[in-house]
Amino acid sequence: MFLLFSDLHSVVDICEVLMLMGCKHTNKEARSRADGYWQLVAAGEPFRLLFPIGTALGCFGVLLWPLHVWMFPEAYPGTLHARIMIQGFLTSFVIGFLGTALPRLLGAPRITLGETLGFAGALVGIVILHAAGLEFWGNQLFIVTLCALLFVMGVRAVVRKDVPPPAFVLVGLGILSALAGACIYVFVQVAPLAAPDWLVPLGRLLMNQAFLLLPIMGVGAFLLPRFFGLPNRQSFPETNTLPPGWRSRALFALACGMGVMGSFLLQTAGLDRWGYGLRACVVLVYLLREVPFLKAGPGGGSLALGARVALLSIPLGYAAMALWPTRSFSLLHVVFITGFGLLTFIVASRVTLGHSGQAEKFNARLWPITTLVLLMILAMATRVSADWMPALRLSHYAYAALVWICGVGIWAFKILPGIRKTDES
Repeated sequence: MFLLFSDLHSVVDICEVLMLMGCKHTNKEARSRADGYWQLVAAGEPFRLLFPIGTALGCFGVLLWPLHVWMFPEAYPGTLHARIMIQGFLTSFVIGFLGTALPRLLGAPRITLGETLGFAGALVGIVILHAAGLEFWGNQLFIVTLCALLFVMGVRAVVRKDVPPPAFVLVGLGILSALAGACIYVFVQVAPLAAPDWLVPLGRLLMNQAFLLLPIMGVGAFLLPRFFGLPNRQSFPETNTLPPGWRSRALFALACGMGVMGSFLLQTAGLDRWGYGLRACVVLVYLLREVPFLKAGPGGGSLALGARVALLSIPLGYAAMALWPTRSFSLLHVVFITGFGLLTFIVASRVTLGHSGQAEKFNARLWPITTLVLLMILAMATRVSADWMPALRLSHYAYAALVWICGVGIWAFKILPGIRKTDES
């Protein structure tokens, strides 16, 4: 599957030619622009390829609901939707961000074009396998992809010139959680009679929540204070040894990560209310200490607005599930849509703007970002309210999906083109 995109260079070149011909550009100019784009990707910036792929995979995963409601009622897409959104959509952004940022933070060699194409091909292959009903092979390819990510980053960690931010211990814990969850899926499919009853719920929690929540906590502690003009507790002078204060902050992050893992064990044991409550408390304490956004003023522009909504949605969503555990399946979409999903696009916006010479927009009011935030809130409210209206439940699933796609489409057309630009400064 890592070879699926071996001809992607040629495909994009052809697309560039076709689009630019309509603008009276020559084929030579079209190829020059395409080559310039691939040079940027090859310069160690995999987000330029993986963010668009992740956006397309996310829209495909969400589009399954309108297709089910209005065209293919016999094919309920619940499991398929979850696999595509976690293993395809969100993983594309996770690898795109880490592949771009972590080598820089470590002072290590950047990601190569071949590695980027390999990840791109694997992510698309995962979604193709799941869509074809080959869940067993899709999960195995996901395991291979995560192992490749750990290997690629591990090699760079060996030759690093700097230490990563201490909160990044949560990033590693999140990736290991996803790897464990996928292995549980494969084991249950291979030996269903040997799997205890608690194993499947644990695998689902590790894959669908730990994989996203823990890296968001880790990356958020390092990146999000910039959104609000706050001091960064994760910044240390460049050094190849652990600087003073690094270890204590890493241990605090790890303790919070263990608290989150403990909440999953409580939930696996059937103590849903206690599990959700513990998770809400741990996340809230961690965010208030590392990203005290409530102390920041109301300014910061559209990116700060989106970050505030996302950071509030995660602990509030878990708190709501602790209060109404019987409604947890619906309320979980508060965390997924306006929490994980929205924050993914907000961070991707910051990365895209920063790497395309548009840093002046960091604190600006950007209507595409504001529109994205509002439509994400509307999509979340529509999806969550659907389960309170059984007669309209499926149609609300479809409407929520269309609203989500509209918001992401606006973001893709107005913000994502920055992947083709470079920061001349």
